[in-house]
Amino acid sequence: MDGNSARPPSGGVRAQRKRQTRQALLAAARRVLRQRGLAGLTTRDVAAEAEVAAGTFFVHFPDLNTLIETLLDEHVGRALETAMRTLPPAGDLVGRLVHVAGELYASYDREPDLARQYLSASLFHTNPQGPTERRMAEFRRWVTGELEEAASAHAVVLPDPDLLFTAFFSLYFGILVAGLRGEMDRAAQLRLLEASLTRIITAKRRQEYA
Repeated sequence: MDGNSARPPSGGVRAQRKRQTRQALLAAARRVLRQRGLAGLTTRDVAAEAEVAAGTFFVHFPDLNTLIETLLDEHVGRALETAMRTLPPAGDLVGRLVHVAGELYASYDREPDLARQYLSASLFHTNPQGPTERRMAEFRRWVTGELEEAASAHAVVLPDPDLLFTAFFSLYFGILVAGLRGEMDRAAQLRLLEASLTRIITAKRRQEYA
């Protein structure tokens, strides 16, 4: 047998090294953020912390905002994966929405300082092709799917699911910010979200049957 036959193709090695460098940059950025905060985060410092050349940063990320957006997306992605594995049974619309929100709140609670910096840096950064927009589109599809399923089962009477998604996300985000500012603990966050969603859905039922 040729001694070289077990070696991975050179393209595969390059792709693996590229992935490793990207992950090293993301890990380095987290460390710099913890140590110096958002004001002290520069591409040069991230590259130095990752022990790569300064120009290597731009091979993987076009700018700092995209890097921070990617960090936030990974953070949210891990929380959503946990939430989806532990969802309450189908049919409990409010319970399922509140459960997902609770997992997201818990993920931010674990590193509140870092979470505040992620959100602050990405709040007004718009990139139609970026990870935040893709994640939001996936989350919108899941929420509107839950709403449509509940409506088709006659469990709730709903307005336009896209409109209700906007209402849900506005509630979720406002309550998240209140938690990160120390104005609410997680239990209070979830009580308020559950009560607000229940009130919206109950109000629609009353209008339908009036």
